[in-house]
Amino acid sequence: MSDQNIAVVRRFTTQGCVAGKLGVIDEVFAEDFVNHDPMPGHDTGREGMRQTIQMLNDGLSDRKMVVDEYRSAGDTVVQNATFGAIHTGEMLGAAASGNEVLVRGIEIWRVADGRIAERWGVIDVAGLLAQLRSATASAGVAP
Repeated sequence: MSDQNIAVVRRFTTQGCVAGKLGVIDEVFAEDFVNHDPMPGHDTGREGMRQTIQMLNDGLSDRKMVVDEYRSAGDTVVQNATFGAIHTGEMLGAAASGNEVLVRGIEIWRVADGRIAERWGVIDVAGLLAQLRSATASAGVAP
């Protein structure tokens, strides 16, 4: 079961976060999914995950994720990863800079009946904001 749970999380990571496919959300998330740590201003359910993927689609291109480790026990999957992309559109109030951004994060996913039911995560949003604002300032664009 743990390999199947990792596969569900990996599918969301590769098809949702990296490839930007919004349709994968309805395929891998339970209808009553709860995100305990959503991005600022995003909903806590599946709609919030759509908001997050759309934000990534609008602001970042050439996305990639390097997963340092997956750990699984029972219905829980822990993912330790680095997300990288090129800042090509407005994101979190910062105009496009064309610079690469890297963000570290650790996420805990609970999988039930083959679908993601809950998420907890620590994503370095402050570090991302600093990179976006620094890149915008060095490009001579007002943040």
